Parts: sequence; structure tokens; C-alpha cells
Amino acid sequence: MKRLFLLALVLFLPFATGCAQPTSDASSEQTPTVNASTEVDPADFEWASFDEATAAAKESGKYVLVDIYAPWCGWCRKMQEEVYTNDEIRTYVMQHFEYGRLDIDDSETRHDFKGYDLTSQELGYGLGAEGTPTTVFLDSNGDYITRRPAYAALSTFRQVLHYIGTKAFQEQTFEEYAQAAENQELGTGK
Repeated sequence: MKRLFLLALVLFLPFATGCAQPTSDASSEQTPTVNASTEVDPADFEWASFDEATAAAKESGKYVLVDIYAPWCGWCRKMQEEVYTNDEIRTYVMQHFEYGRLDIDDSETRHDFKGYDLTSQELGYGLGAEGTPTTVFLDSNGDYITRRPAYAALSTFRQVLHYIGTKAFQEQTFEEYAQAAENQELGTGK
């Protein structure tokens, strides 16, 4: 328990919401160096483990997208089937992020993250997941950027990815970013 508290303090995480766990199972910023025009084949999209994604990010300088899920979670399956199968989403994720999954129900797999020895379950909660699915974004050093709790429809998730991938999060809130995008779409330019 002390490890979770310390990890939460290190990451300074806000609240998250999402699908509830079944009660019986309670138990220095770097700029991405990837070229946005890099050709990728969305058919090559395969989830890495959390450890593989964070290690790859240290090499590539890309941000990390972590899909925190549970095998029993219907919203997680819906996100996998309706959002992550979209070629535009896959291509954008492959160009701008290292990406991995973390099973929040896994209390056996261990991770060495920022000097803490944590199970997948502890790490998922430490990254702020209070339900599933939760999408967490880290910088290439593993430092926390933000998270998106719960299922996100394709258009919303596209906006979230662009908000992080374009580094807009460094200048404005997501609400400001979304409003500016809507204004641009409507041609009002406000």
C-alpha cells in the first residue's frame, strides 16, 4: 500500500472515472522526434506490454499510450473493436506513440517503474485508473502527462490523440483545444 501511495505522489494524479471493478476482485520532458509523415501500415498494429512500450519510448522519444483494461470489461472490448481497429487511429498511434496494455486485474506480473517494484494491478491504480478502460499518456521518460478515463467514441478519441500528439496539452486545456477545433471546423476562427 505504501508503494502505491508513493507512486501516486510521484506522479501527482487527478481523479479518474470509468467502469467499476467487480466487488469480488477488490484486492525532464522530451519532445517526440518522430516525423508525423512516417509511413506505417495500420495492419502492423499490435499491442506491446507496458514494459516494452516504456523501454521503446526511451529510445524513440515518443510519448507512451497505455491502455489499462480488464478481461471482463465490456467497454474495453468495445474500445478495442470500435476504436483501435480504425486505420486512421492505428496510423496516428503508430506514428506518435509507443503503445502498450496493462491488465488491471493482473496481480502477478511485476514491473520496475521509476524505481518501484509493482504488479500490473498496483501500477494501473498508481497511474490513476479507477475503472476500465483508462488510457494513460506518459512522456518518453515515463512521466505522467494525463489520462482519459472510460470508453471514448472514435471522434472523441481522435481529438484526445491529436491533443497529446501535437503537444497542445503544453499550451491549453483539452476543453480549449476541443473548442478551437470545433470553431475551426465551423469556420468561425474564434
